[in-house]
Amino acid sequence: MSLRRLSVLQWFGFLAGGTFWWATFLAGAGASTAACNPAGERWGIPHDTVQLVLMVVAALVICSAQAAAIAVFRATRNVDEEHPPPEGRLHFFSIGAMLGNTLFLAVILLSGIATIVDRACHQA
Repeated sequence: MSLRRLSVLQWFGFLAGGTFWWATFLAGAGASTAACNPAGERWGIPHDTVQLVLMVVAALVICSAQAAAIAVFRATRNVDEEHPPPEGRLHFFSIGAMLGNTLFLAVILLSGIATIVDRACHQA
């Protein structure tokens, strides 16, 4: 695999997890606010369905990012982190991406399941 393709895979694997966690969090908070707000009741937003779709889409993208990070790691397995760039950088970032994507996937799944299982609207 070429270094250019590995570099693209490395950045996708490194940035997609955090980006989709952030986007899912914002969209989920917006959906919850709209569903629980008296003004948003007339819109009829299906809170649980929206949260489920957000969780599944984010999980699929993060699994794709994890696969990209693993592909880069395997392509650079004969290189260590101290190796000169770009090979050393590719290997180093692929390790960070694999760890980060695992954590982001766990956070998205746990928060998505908790949001769906628990009541959406609580009175203060």
